[in-house]
Amino acid sequence: MNRVLVAGVGNIFLGDDGFGVEVAARLVRRPLPEHVRVVDFGIRGVHLAYELLDGVDRLILIDAAQRGETLARYRYCGWWPSRTTSGPCR
Repeated sequence: MNRVLVAGVGNIFLGDDGFGVEVAARLVRRPLPEHVRVVDFGIRGVHLAYELLDGVDRLILIDAAQRGETLARYRYCGWWPSRTTSGPCR
């Protein structure tokens, strides 16, 4: 089975930048398949890097970013290990 890591990132002291952290906190309270692990990494990017070195098949990164668009819009940015470039953000 694919190992899936859902990583919530962000700084809770910067208001909306804590979005990923809050989503992770809510997801961890929900029933999820055994192969899915949700972790609140906050601003600990090095810990996330080490976690990725241990190996995951899929990473779902949850974060907020200012992109000059309407609030509450989400984007999917794909990445495929077999390709040298990432997919477009939609």
